[in-house]
Amino acid sequence: FRFSKIFLTFSSILIALLCTVIVRTTPSIVKDYAKLILLLIYVTTQFDIYTHLIFAPQYIMPEFCIYRMSPLINLPLNPGWGFIIWVTLVALNAPLYGACFIHRHQIIVPASSLLKLHSYVHCALLIVIATPCLTYGYSYYLIFSENMHLVNSFYLYSL
Repeated sequence: FRFSKIFLTFSSILIALLCTVIVRTTPSIVKDYAKLILLLIYVTTQFDIYTHLIFAPQYIMPEFCIYRMSPLINLPLNPGWGFIIWVTLVALNAPLYGACFIHRHQIIVPASSLLKLHSYVHCALLIVIATPCLTYGYSYYLIFSENMHLVNSFYLYSL
């Protein structure tokens, strides 16, 4: 597992670097859109690094990702908080994809259209999308930990 974690992490970093070079050297990409794509690549790569090297979740059901399996960078991290950070990093992709969609959509919409939004509205929409995404990890962990005793009692009862 150790070798596969290191291999997957460095492969992810190399692919991210290749994508960054492609985005930077493509002349037809608008500067704002290129920044959004680079930010999306950055967040996704950070998720891979965090998953493989720091959090190292152990996928055992029914206690999904509550245990850490010999992380390569062993930070003093409570597995519960590690899980919250992990889910939050996944959820941060939603506002980034939303920002890319809004940017591309607004380029093709005619200036006289009712669907043409001001840049302040872009920011407001992204804040509306991003705010719940930042709470998903903690909310999911709370729901999971509350329902865990039901799952454990079911397994004990079925034995």
